[in-house]
This record gives sequence, C-alpha cells and structure tokens, in this order.
Amino acid sequence: MASNRSTTTKHMGKGQEKPPPPPVIKKTTKDAGKGKGKPPAPPPIIKKMFLHNHKTNKRYRVNGDKESSRKPAKDSLRKDFSQYMVYAAPQLPNKVDLRPWMTPIEDQSDTNSCTANAMAGIYEYLNYRITGRLEDVSRLFIYYNSRIIDNEGDSDITDEGATIASTIESVSERGVCLEYLWPYNTKMVNTKPNQMCYAAAPQYSISEALEVDVNLNEMKCCLAQGFPMLVSLNLYKSFDKAGEHGVVPMPKSTEVGRSSHARHCVVVAGYSDHSRAFIVRNSWGSAWGDKGYCYIPYDYLGSTDLCNSAWTVKNLGIAKMTQEGWQEDDEVDYLDDDDEEEDDDDEDADFEEEEDEDEPDYDDEDDDDEE
Repeated sequence: MASNRSTTTKHMGKGQEKPPPPPVIKKTTKDAGKGKGKPPAPPPIIKKMFLHNHKTNKRYRVNGDKESSRKPAKDSLRKDFSQYMVYAAPQLPNKVDLRPWMTPIEDQSDTNSCTANAMAGIYEYLNYRITGRLEDVSRLFIYYNSRIIDNEGDSDITDEGATIASTIESVSERGVCLEYLWPYNTKMVNTKPNQMCYAAAPQYSISEALEVDVNLNEMKCCLAQGFPMLVSLNLYKSFDKAGEHGVVPMPKSTEVGRSSHARHCVVVAGYSDHSRAFIVRNSWGSAWGDKGYCYIPYDYLGSTDLCNSAWTVKNLGIAKMTQEGWQEDDEVDYLDDDDEEEDDDDEDADFEEEEDEDEPDYDDEDDDDEE
C-alpha cells in the first residue's frame, strides 16, 4: 500500500519546511460510528403494511412483492412457457394437486420476505421430486441476495421486500444454502450471510425460469406438467376471509375500485375444475387457512387486473414431471365455505401501516461480491 507521507520527507534537511499533513480520509456510511468520525446517518424509515384481522387481532405482513416491470436479464431466465407446453387443453386432467411433494408450510413472520418464501417452497418441491431428498433451503439467504440485486449492489439494505425478477436471478447466480447454515432468524433479516453459506450455495440453484401467461389454459398446463408457479397478486381486505378455512372470495367491485390494496407473492400448487379454483401455498404459517393453503377462484388468478405475473423455475431442464399429481377424482368443492351473505364492508379486517426504523447492518465483513 502506498504511504500517505510526502516523498520529500525522506530527504528533508535542517531548516526545511515540514511537508503538509496527510489528507483526512472521510469515513463512509458503513464506517460511520466506528471510533471517531461522523455519526451514522439516521436509519431509513420503512413503512410496514399488515393485513389486520380486528376480531382475532392477528396481523400478516404484506407488500413484500415489490412492483417492477423488470424481467430477469439472462435469456435462460426469461423464457416463454407457451413455447414449452406439452399438453393441449383437452388433455388436461380435471385436477392437479402437487401438495404431497411440498415441504411443510413456513411463516414469513414480521418480514417482507414473501418472494423468498415462495421461491424456497418451489425449490424444495423440485429438489424433492427430482432427488427424493426433503431439504429446507435458507429463505433469508435468498431474501438478502435478492435485495442486493434490486439495489444494484448496494449492501445497505432494508426489509423493504424484493422483486420476483431479482429473486429468480439470486437463486440462479448465487444458488441457496441449506436452512441450517443460515436459519430464519428475523433479527438477522438485513445481515449478510457468512462465507460458509456462499461456499455451499452453488450446488442448490436453478437453470431456467419461464414466464407463464396469466390465462387459465397456460397456468393449468404448467401445473399439469408438474411445475408450481410463483405468482404475484393484488390483495384486498376480503382476502382475510381465507384465514379461517382457506376460501378466498372474489374481490368486490367496490374493493377493486379503491386504491387501498397490497401485493403478495404465493405459490400455486394445483387446481380443481370442480371448484374452479387454484390450490395456493401461502407463507403465513400452518395455522392460517387450510393448514397454510388457500383456494383462489379461477376468475381471480386468471384476471390480469388481479394477478400481476406468474413464473415457474427449473433446475435440470426437465420438460415435465410424471403424472402422479393428476387426479381424475375431483368431487371436493374447495369453495363451498364461501359465505355470500357476509358483510359487504369487511369491517373485521383492514390494511394498517406503521413506521419502523430499520437500521442497515454495518458489520466488519467485506461487502464485495463473494468469490
């Protein structure tokens, strides 16, 4: 490292003027507060949004699916699923249910990590079906690296959610370590995973991502081929009704017309023609809905006004799985608990915002990209 001392110092004789003092190096934001220097900048104010049920006093974090029109940069991560459809509409079964290969439902808790939770659920499913191994991957590892991509490399991240594009890119570029290496501790939500995590992650990655058009035929075909979907949807207050039995009602026209709604990312794990509903895996714990799942009408997820986008991912280039998830016996009506006579005002639930001072993690680790 070059010295800050003047090159004249070495040859300075008596009576000569002393060289000027070395320049003062200002501390960066990351170094602020370590020893002497400028105090750290005040932490950013993060607005946290919840869907709050006033009757049960339970709150669920929403708006973790950051709005963005950006798609993954690599061609292999932005394929069009319609070019890879194996079945025509008449060949599709009455029902597909991929839940038997899903890992246990998890809870994102008080974090904005719905995209990472959804991606982890899909990856664990693929891993189980292809290798037969039930392994939990680290949701916080995915969430951290997704936000680094969203923030264009800036390591001063906050719990502000992530885009689906960055979530896909994260697992493609970095991979993901197993859960035991970087457990889901919400106090560590903004902390950079350690070197051991980055060293282990590349063996768990995805090679392809395909965008699924928001229409019933293409979405059902994706599921029939054995691939769950990562879906971004708009949530309204009436979504809270699914908390008891899992039945999601269609949003009322008065709700859709309001500006008050939230975004959320979930996993679509099947469909039922008899119910005219999709089987959906949420990330609000197994006590919510039907053991953590809910049933969303075709008219909801098949609407481009209510469903923002749908994606599926692959890790071994397989065009389709076996048909074990196909079920011709489709007699259960998943929507039969829908109560049409309930209050139109949905006064039991509301969206609530609160400010949270979410301080970036100024640690001593080098924030440069891992090798």
